[in-house]
Amino acid sequence: MAVAILLFWYLYKDINFSEMLERFRHVDLRWVYLSIFLAIFSHFLRAVRWNMLLEPMGFQLKASRTFLAVMVGYLANFIVPRMGEISRCGILQKTDEVPISKGIGSVVTERIIDVLCLLTVVIFTLALEFDRISQFFYSLVAEKTEGIGNNYISLIAIFSFLFLVIVFLFFFLRRNHERFQKNLLYNKIVVFLRQMVEGITSIRHLKSPTRFWITTLFIWILYYLMTYVVIFSLEETESLSVVAGFTMLVLGGLGMAAPVQGGIGAFHYLMSAGLLLYGVPEDDGIFFAFLLHTTNSLAIMVIGIISFFISMIIPKRQAKTDYVNS
Repeated sequence: MAVAILLFWYLYKDINFSEMLERFRHVDLRWVYLSIFLAIFSHFLRAVRWNMLLEPMGFQLKASRTFLAVMVGYLANFIVPRMGEISRCGILQKTDEVPISKGIGSVVTERIIDVLCLLTVVIFTLALEFDRISQFFYSLVAEKTEGIGNNYISLIAIFSFLFLVIVFLFFFLRRNHERFQKNLLYNKIVVFLRQMVEGITSIRHLKSPTRFWITTLFIWILYYLMTYVVIFSLEETESLSVVAGFTMLVLGGLGMAAPVQGGIGAFHYLMSAGLLLYGVPEDDGIFFAFLLHTTNSLAIMVIGIISFFISMIIPKRQAKTDYVNS
């Protein structure tokens, strides 16, 4: 929270908020509403895709109920970063009796896929806009990290130590497995980890891999469109190219992935700095980032709160089926 507040303050400390609010009167809200609709649709497709990962483990869920869990998860991310991944699994356990351990495993798989997709978009964008993007990241990272090369030795030492600890624990537990089997807590942890691994590896047993990857593709197309269409709501940005939209998608994605509540501060900073690369004045870029982030965040909060209360009152159902991995 402190990092989010600091980033937000640094970016907006010289901004007159009364003037910024006045600028909302000149925003073409039709494009903003379209962006919100596209975002919500992408969240629904995410729920559909999550069901595909849960299906090989024998769970037949309705997309509407999974959608409630996804939206509560996004809401939870505004409280504690990455808390949403755990929260949505907890909601699904309450509404459909899906074990949290299996839910978390499937979410881990989801996140790995999304990271790979983001890296693919980054590479594609670099191929289109190498000069702009490379200069941006150089000014953002390289210039600020000169002279700290010695710290790499410390990082290598830390990771080496952690690796040795993990290896030691692995062989220690393996050697004393029979003795620990009598411990109830140990058995619960083992079952939890096995179920989590089952969730992670569920992608190998998809009923329809083609449908899964097409859904993933559409999710990222919607991510692009929900970001790009907002440029038409402002005169200062309406001339930006389709290629600029990919840069905005990359920087916005990195901002939302930062370990701060809902990407607050990080999203605004990266998005406004990226727009500078395309000649958008800093004040206009800051307002654009505020407009895009605020409107979509408010929509997530409203739908997330409604989803939370619905998930508390809907009757629990047993989603387990006799579906067996082929």
